[in-house]
Amino acid sequence: MADIFISYSRNDRDRCTVIRDILEKLKVSVWFDAGIGAGSSFDREIEREIDAAKALLVLWTEESVESDWVRNEARTGKERSGLIAVQLRPCTLPLEFRAVQADVLPEGAEGTDNAIWLGILERVGELLDRPGLVEYTRLKEKGNVAGWKSWLARYPKDPLVPDVIDNIVESAMPDMGQQLAGERAKRRGMEAELAELSAASKAQSSEVATNARELVRLRRELDQAESGQQEAEAELIRFREAAGGKNKGDGLSGLGIVLNDKIAIYLAALLWIVAIRFIWEPLNQLIKGYGALGDVFWIAFGIITLAVPAALLTIKILRKRKAMLREEERLAQTATD
Repeated sequence: MADIFISYSRNDRDRCTVIRDILEKLKVSVWFDAGIGAGSSFDREIEREIDAAKALLVLWTEESVESDWVRNEARTGKERSGLIAVQLRPCTLPLEFRAVQADVLPEGAEGTDNAIWLGILERVGELLDRPGLVEYTRLKEKGNVAGWKSWLARYPKDPLVPDVIDNIVESAMPDMGQQLAGERAKRRGMEAELAELSAASKAQSSEVATNARELVRLRRELDQAESGQQEAEAELIRFREAAGGKNKGDGLSGLGIVLNDKIAIYLAALLWIVAIRFIWEPLNQLIKGYGALGDVFWIAFGIITLAVPAALLTIKILRKRKAMLREEERLAQTATD
């Protein structure tokens, strides 16, 4: 929140802006309604800023005198004993404010050692507990090293202390002031570069951490996959042994649980039934001479997706049966011998 709230007429915005800029150079924070954006609650924001401000500066002109807003804002400042008044142009003040001193501030006098402007700064200093503002302004106009040192000794806690030190340096050693300005610029550049490097380092650290987590996850998935592969291979060996197909050349590799007699026979029969029912209708249409290209497509689709797997499964079942018969004959011959 700002130290000073400025109440003014919109017609005097340019001059109000000049006064605002000069006060801010004195390290006095200022608020006026130029900062209110579209859609903001105008009256609520103004009330909030007035309540937070330590002083209210009203700029009287013939236009602001007629403004209910300005009058209400000035009244609030008066009630809180924080009102500072000045006339930008001679005008007749509202009756209730005629007891408050409001001299005419000549245009361009703000920021100088003009008596009216210094009177405003004196009142600002009283309300903000910064009594060195008037003397600082005078020294800016006609200052010397001794004067700046004296000011610094009397007001060591004022926000303007860094500026005063710069003024002392510039007054005593003009070249040193330029060198200090260059050093400050260099320092700001280094700080900005350091901030960029820090941000880049944080981003890189975050990326490294993310990659490390991803590697851990991939390694865990790889271990799980290898474990699953080993289990599958062991299961396949057990089924091969159960089927009598220990040798890779016996044509039974890869059969797995499908070669269980009852399941395999049931599955093969089911595939043949579904294949025949799927192919029969379009094939019948072709036989009768009513077929179309779509019937040929469905026949081919049924053969590829149903009949061919059924045939392959049937061949595997028959090969298994034949292998089992050979194994039985071998065992019988061994027993006989």
